[in-house]
Order: sequence, then C-alpha cells, then structure tokens
Amino acid sequence: MADDRELIKARLGKLGLGAQREEEILREISEHLADHAEALEASGVASDAAARQVLDSVSNWPEIRAEIVSAETEEASMNYRTKVLWLPALCALTLSNGCLALMQVFNVPAHFYWFGIGKDVQALCEFVVPWIIAQAFVGALAAYWSRRAGGTLRHQLLAAMAPALALLGVFVLILPVAIVTEQAPHHIQLYGFLVLTVTWVLLPAIPLLLGAAPFLRKAQPQSL
Repeated sequence: MADDRELIKARLGKLGLGAQREEEILREISEHLADHAEALEASGVASDAAARQVLDSVSNWPEIRAEIVSAETEEASMNYRTKVLWLPALCALTLSNGCLALMQVFNVPAHFYWFGIGKDVQALCEFVVPWIIAQAFVGALAAYWSRRAGGTLRHQLLAAMAPALALLGVFVLILPVAIVTEQAPHHIQLYGFLVLTVTWVLLPAIPLLLGAAPFLRKAQPQSL
C-alpha cells in the first residue's frame, strides 16, 4: 500500500497536524490497509485489485479524519495542561509538604494561640511560622515554572496556590464526616473548621501569592 499513500492522503484530506505527524498517521493507515490487502491477495485477488478494493471499502473517510484530529487535539491539550499546570502544582505540593515534614523532624517550634468559643469551649490555632514563610519560595517556583512552560496567568496562579487549594479541598471533604461522627455541637465544629481554614489555607495562601506575584506574567513558551 505504500504506492497508494497519495490516494489515502487525498481521501483523508489535510489534517492540520504538521507534516511529520501527518506522515506518521498516513504510514500507520497505509500499514493497516496493507494487512487487509494481503489477506485478499491470499484468497486469490490480484495485488492491484486488492489494493483498490481495500481503499474502496472505506466509505467514512471524513469520520476517520474527524476522529484523528479530535484525538490528536485532545492529546496535545492534555500534554499542555500537564506541562503548565499539573507538574508545577505537584512540585509545589511536594515542596510545601516536604518543608513541613522536615520542620517536624527537626522540631522547629510552632506558635499556639487559643481562641474562646463562648464561656467553656476553646479552640487551638497553630502557626508554624517558618513553614508559612517558606511558602513564598514555593509559590515563586511554581509560578515561574508554569510561565516558562508556556502557561497562562490562570495556570501560573493555580500552580502557585496548589498547596493551599489542596488543603482546602481536604478540609471541605472532612467537614461533612466530622459533622456526622463527632458529638460536639455543629456550631463548634464549624468554628473549628474556620480556624483550620484560616491557619492552614488562608495564611499560607498569602506568602504563596506574594511569592508568585513577580512571576505572574504572560506565557513565555520555553523549556525549564
């Protein structure tokens, strides 16, 4: 079927995927049709007739073309999001959690504050100040990585804020379970949820955003 590749190209139409990628796709289709042609030849059909018969048996070239373009576009989009969002965000999460783990290993002191809830109930609010300060570096690295990879401002911001957003997601998932299983009144549980959100989400979000701010610019599509 190599001699009929131009016929396949004419029937398939231009894909708009770049000359090299289109050539690879044409070769794959040609090899696939060649297998069918060989089966026909084995049954006694002449070589030229088998090639023509295989080509004529494909009646949905426009659908095949649409499926190829859709698959290639979706794959390119997935690769782009991975490069500009998921990898920088994963790096930010790893660094943030790694810093906190190291500070716990080396017994970096935390600051504790007590807040009253009515007369008899108090809530503990814990601040790991060095960890909160370190988030500025985490946010800067994630935003810089995303921008260098070609990410938009939205991608850069989401990558930089990934540690805070991940903790917020965890707290939101835990809250309904706590309300159902805990014996404390709901208003006290909600107050505790608010304290945790302020301590572990809003406070780290500030240095994350401040660290990212100098790098939140239009995309520069270069490799890291």
